[in-house]
Amino acid sequence: MYRFQLKIAGDSVRVISSRNASSYYDAVIVGGGMVGNAMACSLGLNASFASKSVLLLDSGKPPSLSSFESGAPYKNRVVAITPTSQDVFKKLDIWDRMNAHRVRKVNRLYVFDSCSTSEIEFEREKQEEVAFIIENELIVAALYDKLPDCRNVEVRTEAKVEEVSIPNALEQMAYVKLANGDVIETSLLIGADGANSKVRRAANVGYTTFDYNQHGLVGTVDIEPFLVFAKLGPVALLPLSDSVSALTWSTSPEEAKRLKNLPADQFVDELNNALFSQEEQQPLVNQALFAFNRLNPFRWETFGRKPDGTTPPHVISVRDNRGTFPLGFGSAHRYIAPRCALIGDAAHKMHPLAGQGVNLGWSDVQILDQILGDAVREGADIGSLTYLKEFDSAAQKHNLPVMVSVDLLNRLYRTDAPAIVAARAFGLNAFNSLGPVKNFLINYLSAHR
Repeated sequence: MYRFQLKIAGDSVRVISSRNASSYYDAVIVGGGMVGNAMACSLGLNASFASKSVLLLDSGKPPSLSSFESGAPYKNRVVAITPTSQDVFKKLDIWDRMNAHRVRKVNRLYVFDSCSTSEIEFEREKQEEVAFIIENELIVAALYDKLPDCRNVEVRTEAKVEEVSIPNALEQMAYVKLANGDVIETSLLIGADGANSKVRRAANVGYTTFDYNQHGLVGTVDIEPFLVFAKLGPVALLPLSDSVSALTWSTSPEEAKRLKNLPADQFVDELNNALFSQEEQQPLVNQALFAFNRLNPFRWETFGRKPDGTTPPHVISVRDNRGTFPLGFGSAHRYIAPRCALIGDAAHKMHPLAGQGVNLGWSDVQILDQILGDAVREGADIGSLTYLKEFDSAAQKHNLPVMVSVDLLNRLYRTDAPAIVAARAFGLNAFNSLGPVKNFLINYLSAHR
């Protein structure tokens, strides 16, 4: 039986464990990956947390940066990180590790509608980056490579969590039981174990979720960056190099399976058809747009833009790394419980069309890291709801508006109803014409957490 002496709000409280724990850590992070590893690095580099013990439990094998050396095949899962997330990686001292391998800067992003000629171009002032395209596994490997520098952090890979217990009050510890029989107790259990989070289920915080009846088809092709909204879902092409781009094509589960299994040449033909086909174009909407542009006082020429639309490039070939995954929405009603905090996909899941999902996870990491540092400096129990409520409030206020907006955008572009097509086409076209407003928005989103 283990006994621990804690301080809660200045008062000494003796907490008694009723289990035969194998070990105790001040904080245990369940789940590695892009968010869990970032949380471990953040706590490991947090000066206020230097005297605290942190354990990272990762069910996967140790990743290696060597698999991303020049000439190595590209992975099929990538993310578009914002300049704010770049700042997080610089703070964690891993940006140079990734940039030394393969990070692609994006200075301009085009968005097209398959049902009309409306389009929008996102570009920051002074040629600053809109986003950076990086392979998921490269981010995981770079974070993992940094962890040995965090002396208060222990990492266990290939660690399968079989049981999770979250107490109802602070008198008890949270604990996890591993497949090897180890029982690990902790003052704070941080769930970073994805959309099917065991930690979230144990915390019993309530969860709203629904399926989009879409799958994301991913792969690697030779093309330039842009985004097309097709009837079944958006097609995103994000650059990995001057000649290689990552593909994410949101479509029905049945169509995704069919496309995945097509021969490479047939797949390229169908992808090009989806990008260039005029079948879904609505002539009446386009005629109205043409008239609107002729009369619009804020038309392209006002800001020195070209009056002609941008033409998407053709796909030349596809690599042999196509895969699919289901798309859905999920939001925990609370990100916290006594001795528990949820971050990343364990707390929220959203459609990938805007590429913001994992950026929200890194925002969670920043907020929680700061609040836990405050708790330690003030001599408080890091599992206390007094402090965790601050994390819940700040994270929810940041995440929910983005999640709801992306959900509405996805629904808006999944219909070809003429009235809705007309409304979104005029809205997109008008917004694209308002250069100063558009520039303000993209600079705000790129630089503000």
